[in-house]
Amino acid sequence: MAETLSRHGDGVARHEGYEIHVAGLLPGETGDVELDYVSRQRPRAHGTAIHRRNTHPGRRPAPCPHHGRCNGCPLMEMDLASQHELKRRELQREYGVEIDRLVALDGSGLRYRWSSKRVVYGEPGALVLGSYMRGTHNVADMSGCLVDHPDIVRCANELVARANELRVEPYDELGERGDLRYVWFKTDGRGQVLLTLITAEPRSPSIYTLSEHLQVPAGIAWGINSTRGNDLRGTSLRPLRGRQSLTMEIAGVEFHCGPLGFLQPNPAAIALAYHDLVHVPAGGLPHGRVAIDLYAGSGVTTALLRERYAEVYPCESFPESARQLGIEPELVEEFLARLLANPRQPAAKPDLVVANPPRGGLGPTVCTQLNQMHASRLHLMSCNPRSLREDLRRLTGPEGGYRLIQARAFDTLPQTAHIELIAWLVGK
Repeated sequence: MAETLSRHGDGVARHEGYEIHVAGLLPGETGDVELDYVSRQRPRAHGTAIHRRNTHPGRRPAPCPHHGRCNGCPLMEMDLASQHELKRRELQREYGVEIDRLVALDGSGLRYRWSSKRVVYGEPGALVLGSYMRGTHNVADMSGCLVDHPDIVRCANELVARANELRVEPYDELGERGDLRYVWFKTDGRGQVLLTLITAEPRSPSIYTLSEHLQVPAGIAWGINSTRGNDLRGTSLRPLRGRQSLTMEIAGVEFHCGPLGFLQPNPAAIALAYHDLVHVPAGGLPHGRVAIDLYAGSGVTTALLRERYAEVYPCESFPESARQLGIEPELVEEFLARLLANPRQPAAKPDLVVANPPRGGLGPTVCTQLNQMHASRLHLMSCNPRSLREDLRRLTGPEGGYRLIQARAFDTLPQTAHIELIAWLVGK
């Protein structure tokens, strides 16, 4: 029987000392499983349910025809209410994270993604956009993706049609030959789409002709990935035509996002999380004059903090985002070390520190620095409950400088196991 859910959305069962991750099995369900892979390094196996012996009460037919081959929405066979209950239970059971509530938008949980990457595969005249099937470099078709914003679907459909008319050659990983390798779509939700085309070589035989035949994108950029790695962002970015940034709005804050800039896939849902990140759990504003914004990204939380605090100090390492903030790119470890080395400056004794680290979390070095800083309040945002658990252990343990007062979850990517978390801490 599947007992829990993996972060990829697979049911996790245990049998004869093995942890078995089973695609197509929900917690509480039992079934016959065909093993696809058995690890040699640890007692773990991966498989697929070929027959279910009982059915979760929240199970439903997946509305997407690609479900099963495409792994992007592993919970699509579960109604939204059951998805939310499952996520609440897994947070407590697997990670020991107690939340006051799970915040979710009303609606179907579809058509919400404003940013989407695709792998290009197929052959000239039969090019397809898709995604890697988990654990492989086989590509699943994602045409008409149900969680993508309609503007992205419209742009993707046009790209495929024009590329096939022009017989653009998709990149072949096994043969290490071909032209168009990846594409990246971003939309402002108001009809404007920014398209980034990634080719395998800087001398693309088709990139200029293809860009001239595309009418839907408001702007097109071109990047290169000539390595064996699967960097979907590309390098050596150059503009092809049209605008090279989108004017976006999240939580009432306007910002610009370029071809390589990070854009939250679900801005409407993430706006609720950003609001709570800079407020106290009950909804009020924290008191104080000085705030620090770590991993500031596009600057939304920095702008929200500046509405309340007299002095706000953002830190961001990605160059494009740092330019938007008007600061030099800097690693968080270096930023905090600089502040701690000069304890008399106001930023060294902040009233509030806000941090939204990447999936790996703050890590031991940043946690140690924050413990040394003794901020009055520390508000954390995390997309990974496992790394959040480790960060909280370092920050609230015997050597830590803080105590946890509350945590909250946000369903920002419906149909997936992904969850965003806010944790509110105060100084001991």
